[in-house]
Parts: sequence; C-alpha cells; structure tokens
Amino acid sequence: MKKVFDKPIDIVIPWVDGNDIEWQKEKAKYAHSCNNNEGNNSARFRDWDTLKYVLRSIYKYAPWVNNIYLVTCGQKPKWLNLDDPKIKLVFHKDFIPSKYLPTFNSRTIELNIHRIKGLSDNFILFNDDIILTNYVKPTVFFKNNLPCDTAILNTHCGWKSRAIYNIAFNDTAVINDHYNIKNVLKKNRKMWFNYKYGFKNNLQTFILKSCPRFPGFKQFHMTNSYLKSSFERMWEIENSELNSTCMDKFRAKTHVNQWLIREYQLVSGNFYPTNKYKIGIMIDFEKDGENWAIKKCNRYLFSKKYKMMCINDGDSISNYNEIRKQVKQLLDTKFPEKSPFEI
Repeated sequence: MKKVFDKPIDIVIPWVDGNDIEWQKEKAKYAHSCNNNEGNNSARFRDWDTLKYVLRSIYKYAPWVNNIYLVTCGQKPKWLNLDDPKIKLVFHKDFIPSKYLPTFNSRTIELNIHRIKGLSDNFILFNDDIILTNYVKPTVFFKNNLPCDTAILNTHCGWKSRAIYNIAFNDTAVINDHYNIKNVLKKNRKMWFNYKYGFKNNLQTFILKSCPRFPGFKQFHMTNSYLKSSFERMWEIENSELNSTCMDKFRAKTHVNQWLIREYQLVSGNFYPTNKYKIGIMIDFEKDGENWAIKKCNRYLFSKKYKMMCINDGDSISNYNEIRKQVKQLLDTKFPEKSPFEI
C-alpha cells in the first residue's frame, strides 16, 4: 500500500517590517523605478504584528512540520527565538540571485523560494496573515507526496487599477502557451471534475471547458502546497518571463507570480484533489467592511468550521489602528501562550 506521505514538509513565510526606518530609506532609493501606485503602496508592506500568532498557531496545530523558514530582507523580529531548531531565518541575499537585489517585489521572493538551501521537496507557502485555527494533518497539504489542491476553471473580471488581475491574466497566458485545455481535461478528467469540489464548482468548470484556451483558474487567498521541482521546471521553460518579473524592484501589471507555479501543477496533474473551500476562509476588511470583518474574525477564529483563516487587510482601512488593536486582542485570546519560537 502506497504511503500517504513520506517526505518532510516545510513551511515558508515571507515577512517584512514596513515600519523599519532603515528599510524605508533603502526602498526610497528605488521608488523612481516603480511605474504604478500599487507597487509602492504602503499597504503592500504593512506589518499587522500577526507573525508571532502565525507561529503560535503552527506550533499548536501543526506540530509535525519539519522546518519553518522565515524569509526577510535582513530583518529579524525582536522576539524571535533562533535557538529553536525548527526556525530558520533566511535573508533574501541567501537565496535570491544578486542581480534581483535589493527587491521590494513579493513576486521575486516567491518565484525564487525553491532556491532556499535545505528546503524540503514538499513545502507550504504561508503569508504572515494566515492563522491556523484548528489541528491540521499533513494530508491537508500533501497526500501521496503530491500537493493537495482544487482545480476549478474561472474567468477573471479585472479592474484596470488592480495589478493582481493583470497578473492573473499573465499567468494563464503562459499556461496556454504550453498546455491545451481539451487535452488536459481529457487526460485528468477525474482531477478536474471531482465530487470533492461540489456541484457548483464542477458545473462552472463544465461550462468553461468549451473555451478554446484556459480562461483562468480559481485562486484561493490561503496557503499553497508546492513541489520544488515545479519551480525548477517553470524556470527551465519560462526563464525569460520569470527573469523579467524578478528584475523589477516593485510589483507591476506585466508580471507573473506564484500562481503560475500552482497552475502548472494543476495542468500537469501533479496534485491531489481536495476542496480548499472547506479548509479555510479569508476575512477581507476592505470588501467585507470593518465591523462585519471583525465579527467574522471572532466567529471563525474560535469555531471548528475551518482549519485556517486569512486576515486580509486590503489596501485601505479607514480605522486601521483600531482594527489592528481589535484583531490583536482576538489573537491574544486564541493564542495566549508563547510558542518556543519566541524569546
């Protein structure tokens, strides 16, 4: 009988302290190269002070994790305990090619993660706003040594002012250069039409399967499970595209991002079908509204409905300091005890 998993699973968390004065001075030197307001928006680099709670949640609910790689530009949280063997502090210069540095482009960081020395073949990419809310088994992320994921076709209805939608188009365009939608869906039919996804999601894919090319893929603002080999393969076949993205100091509409690697895993059949809708929920303070978002935080942080929660602040919050305070109070209540990752 084949093992469910037999490789260690690491976690990678990129983090930046946008309040660091020296870092702000360094960023200002390159601000002239940013050709869009979103790329240098302070919200892109805002620290909600949630990282310690992310680590507390991992310690409590995912004790099986092999190593936790905290990726920074050279910064170190004052409270971080580097004596714990699971914590690995990695600086950009340790794994990102020097021609891309310094970088203030999250795409550059994500697309080079596979270069981290010692990183396991199987790893989970976190953000510093993703909190585990209940115990998670390794099989939530990997099964049969394959990333657990949800394959649903989607259309992207973009806004001109939001670069992320353009990036989603770019990712899909690259996939369409290498994969034929009809061949992919025929070859791995049970992975694209799977009972775990639910009727509505399968119906959506069924309707969109008649498109001449992939129209897009459903994305989830949660953790993503990756194989290092997927990054390596994409750098082989799309070196020019990835290099172009990484050369820019700030994010831009012409870029691709980590979704491209995820989509490659989907179309190549290198994943195990699961339903991400049942695993986690995103709290969006910009779209949900601040009061309703706080109520959702309170509800799902302490319930057993989901395994994880993303606390997404969005680009603009009218009452940021108060909201940040309320979120911190909820997290303190949920995780009152320090983890071994703190001094």
